[in-house]
Amino acid sequence: AAELSLPNPDWPGFAPPATAREPTSFDERTADANALYQAAAIQTIAKLARDRGMRAAGTHQVELVEEAVANTNGVAQYAPMTWAYLRALVLTDKGGSGWGEQLSSSISAHDFVTIADRAIEKASRDHDRTQLEPGDYEAVFEELAMAEVLRFVSLTGLTGQTLKDGRSFMAGADGKTRFGEQVTGPLFSLWEDALDPRTFALPFDPEGTPKKRVTLVDNGVARAVVHDRQSAKWFATESTGHAADPRRYAPGGHAGNLTMADGGATREQLIGATKRGVLITRFHYTNTPDPKQATMTGTTRDGTFLIENGEITRALANVRYRMSALDLFRGIDLMGPQRLVRDWWSSNGMGSIVCLCPAVKVARATITGSSPL
Repeated sequence: AAELSLPNPDWPGFAPPATAREPTSFDERTADANALYQAAAIQTIAKLARDRGMRAAGTHQVELVEEAVANTNGVAQYAPMTWAYLRALVLTDKGGSGWGEQLSSSISAHDFVTIADRAIEKASRDHDRTQLEPGDYEAVFEELAMAEVLRFVSLTGLTGQTLKDGRSFMAGADGKTRFGEQVTGPLFSLWEDALDPRTFALPFDPEGTPKKRVTLVDNGVARAVVHDRQSAKWFATESTGHAADPRRYAPGGHAGNLTMADGGATREQLIGATKRGVLITRFHYTNTPDPKQATMTGTTRDGTFLIENGEITRALANVRYRMSALDLFRGIDLMGPQRLVRDWWSSNGMGSIVCLCPAVKVARATITGSSPL
């Protein structure tokens, strides 16, 4: 294969030896969990839904991952990682649906009843839907919805590759960067930190480089992107330890452990601060029509509700949303506490991004249409 490969002038060579931090995402009890444990969680949720005259579906994933990287420069890295992901979809005979989930590196963090109650509460409200007229509305984005927005911010704007290509919102004119410029609202801060014990990640990347904490956006000001060894060479800097999994992403860096600054507002306070708007639980099958502006479009599902005068008043047909993430973040009014979540693509095995992010109340979200009743 090496003889047939074309020369790559951008290749920086293998990573040198370096000491990575001890893994923080391994839990022995989770590594030892078996199918009986998984079935018990499913049984609990299914029974609680059935007792309310509803049906439950979902998945319960418990995984042990071990990764090793070695090269002829002397790199020899190894780390184990565990994660547990319990998702519940509760359905009613009237077409209602509600969603609940928990994600952690440890099964001990899972509360089956809380997950079920969250999904059941939303499904019980989801009846007699009405369509929402297109327009700009106040909105409460729950954590799963925010993770979807952050996914597109990451893939389109936070890597050395997208910056070099001019596709990133951090790319300025004439090949310059926008580092130091205000790119979004002052309440929005974002960093990449695979070493945070609340998330789950390996302490080194697929090239064997130890991962570093990188401040990406600080109070709305662009600060940095993440790099692998190749993109670091382009910008005459060092790798931040963010080489992408080559099975999923192209070279050039990958920000897969995002942390967004949070606040102290409860869910009730976020809703209570909304005069007339939309509560969005999560999105389905999203895409980005304008990567340079980190624009996302997608439809809501499993819990979309109208908020009037600080209260949820009725269920809505699923709506289509389209808006630049940068504009969305400019309108942040309130934020709740962080929760570990995955976006729709990653949760379905088509990505590898996890987010510690809050639910937020924003002043403006653009709704472009509704699904049929």
